[in-house]
Amino acid sequence: MLDDVWSESYEDWMTLVSPFHTCAPQSKIIMTTRKVQLLKTLGCDHLNHMQTLSHDYVVSLFAQHALGAMNFDSHPLLRPHGEGIVKKCDGLPLALRVPGRLLRTKTKEEEEWKELLNSDIWRLGKRDEIILALRLSYHDLSASLKQLFAYCSLFPYVYMCDKDDLILLWMAKGFLNQSSSNKSMDRLGLEYFEELLSRDLDMPDNPVAVRDEEEAILIGSRLG
Repeated sequence: MLDDVWSESYEDWMTLVSPFHTCAPQSKIIMTTRKVQLLKTLGCDHLNHMQTLSHDYVVSLFAQHALGAMNFDSHPLLRPHGEGIVKKCDGLPLALRVPGRLLRTKTKEEEEWKELLNSDIWRLGKRDEIILALRLSYHDLSASLKQLFAYCSLFPYVYMCDKDDLILLWMAKGFLNQSSSNKSMDRLGLEYFEELLSRDLDMPDNPVAVRDEEEAILIGSRLG
């Protein structure tokens, strides 16, 4: 089972599958991907298109991420904007999670939802909806958070690092500027760390993947 294959390189594919030629006859390889061109290149002739989730379900899922509620009943004015964002994300759960978590960090003002829905980033052409959603979240970061986020991309992909060690590295690099805050650098670093986590910038092919795992984080640096 090969899940969520992204690379469209035929050479990479041949390197990957070469060991499979020694498998027993009639063995099957199941692969999931959103890269239809990859399947055409490989000559796959048995494609099963997965059905998308229902509109009502994905709208409810977006409400859970953005509002912490199962629906928009308590915020009816936000529903049209929420449905518009769901449509921009093509109903993909991974894609809509990012703007949902972004909106959860803001107030529930209708203007902020309109601003996100009408962002120019959605107009970058026919590109991967998940990447566009991640870019929205990244551009909303403050300059300080962008710097910390970019620093993490220096680590090897899928690198396990202690949370406190990362904050110490930020300190050593002079990234935790206290000039506008009375907080200690430790506290400031922790707040920055938690802010990055709250943006859900932890999916494939974003500049860096960061996850909290029992006081440790998993860092990736695969640039999209």
